[in-house]
Amino acid sequence: MKIFLDTDHPVALDSPDHTHPLGTRRDNYENPVFNHHLFGLFDGRKPSVLDFGCAGGAMVRSLIDDGCLAIGLDGSDYNLKAQNAEWGKIPDNLLTCDLGFPFTLSNGDGEPFEFDVITAWEFVEHLPEDRLPAMMDNIKRHLKIGGLVIGSSVTFQSTAYGLEYHQTMNDLEWWEDLFKSHGFIHRTDLLQHFDIVEAWVRRVDFNFVFKKIGKYGNN
Repeated sequence: MKIFLDTDHPVALDSPDHTHPLGTRRDNYENPVFNHHLFGLFDGRKPSVLDFGCAGGAMVRSLIDDGCLAIGLDGSDYNLKAQNAEWGKIPDNLLTCDLGFPFTLSNGDGEPFEFDVITAWEFVEHLPEDRLPAMMDNIKRHLKIGGLVIGSSVTFQSTAYGLEYHQTMNDLEWWEDLFKSHGFIHRTDLLQHFDIVEAWVRRVDFNFVFKKIGKYGNN
């Protein structure tokens, strides 16, 4: 299936991750153990996955290799222009846009395509706090009811080139409150499902699994 991207912000022009690429340039994570445990939640069906902050795109490529529909989004076009890592191999599945502004992924009909899973590995803290409402709306519009948001975040600074890359550093409780206010519950029971040796794609300060329980956060 071909997925099309519609956005007025194809690059996160004011993000340090674009102006001075660091993580987006060097990071290219995948984990077959994570894929295996993820598939176990879907009774053998291969879920569709959207990866926020996909960097080099290795996780997206690994999911495609395992038979999934997978799309990766990144705010910087560094890897696209350089054809770095997986960007020259699966060009239809790795796309750029500013995830802190509205965008639409569709199968060509203009309606948001709803994925089974959205992943965000050490991504959410890279957006300034005033862009988080748009990020949450993008997540809600592209995730099925009952779908999962799986990822990780940090509470420490990341400074290079005189720039701070982690722009919203908060603890897990703060993020739980944000997701709850947008119609999600924290599936702490599913943390154990992944919480074995090397079962996460990235393990930093904390990992999370949020489930969408309502289309508009009120049911």
